[in-house]
Amino acid sequence: MRWPTGIFCNDTPNSFNNGLKPNIQYISHGPQETGGYAHESTLVKTLVAAICGDSHAYEEIRFRESFSGIPGWFVLFWKTFFATDKNATVITVARLAWPVWLKLLVGKGKMVVVVHNYDPSDKKPRFYYRVLNAFLRMASRKIERIRLVVVAKHWQQLFKEKWGISAVLFPNLFSAAPYAFFRSVARKNPKLIHFGQYSEKIDKKKYLVLLHELNLRHFTCYFSTNNPVLAPNFPVTVFQNHEAYLKQMAGCGATVVLNSIQEGWNRVAHESILLGTPIVVSPGGGPEELAGLLGGLVTDDVATIVAALEKGLAPVADEKTPLFGLETAPEWAVPLVNFIQQKS
Repeated sequence: MRWPTGIFCNDTPNSFNNGLKPNIQYISHGPQETGGYAHESTLVKTLVAAICGDSHAYEEIRFRESFSGIPGWFVLFWKTFFATDKNATVITVARLAWPVWLKLLVGKGKMVVVVHNYDPSDKKPRFYYRVLNAFLRMASRKIERIRLVVVAKHWQQLFKEKWGISAVLFPNLFSAAPYAFFRSVARKNPKLIHFGQYSEKIDKKKYLVLLHELNLRHFTCYFSTNNPVLAPNFPVTVFQNHEAYLKQMAGCGATVVLNSIQEGWNRVAHESILLGTPIVVSPGGGPEELAGLLGGLVTDDVATIVAALEKGLAPVADEKTPLFGLETAPEWAVPLVNFIQQKS
């Protein structure tokens, strides 16, 4: 399979009308290419390979500014609206759903919206969820032109129950080879514990207590990041490249991910499993589903976690990891390929 790289010019703007293959346009935002971006990119590349082949009927647009607050959202709204190709199939994220849809109303395009998670208690402004809820209510009646994509069955069930939406499951997928190498050469240190990626979604109170208890028992703990962060109460290691991050995690006794929100999936926990490093994750959302599928302890009780780490977690079995191999991407994408190619 030949996957496109880079940005291609959209040179067939009227493909929905002239019988050519439909254009695909991917619109996203954010200064950093996060785990969400990695997931979306895999989805987009898979769809482009299946539908566009070697044609240049694909365009990627990413707004790399930081759009904060209501004024920033309005700027992002208009930038997205004017960038959207009204006759293309546009793949985008929840925050950009409305401007894309309003542009498509004057054309014949379709849209695929990736929703990584849904948690009104995640400290986003109430305005965000009011706008998203309105879009989801509308989308439930526009199935001929709108599809939702989620990363775990947990979210499929949620959207079905709340809005009657049959979301398409396209999970986080990984190429196993790089992880297998680090797994094979790692020397495990049961007293070295990875706390996952440092971010604003972590449960800082629980981590502070856990860090204190583990320090008393002579464990060494760290958060990982690829950008310097201000975290005066926590040990944070900045990794200059992905290989260094993987090498250290492969040598850990466990990866502990405690979030304060219902997370869509957790790429760090998934990578930890691929490296043979057992995981502990908070209940709920995608992480609990990940642990249930591939193995891991599900709890956010500090005493339980400490006891488990002192005893030592069971080694990670790898017989189930091919379920999320990168080579399975075309299979997961079939419902979306059918949706895009179906005439409206």
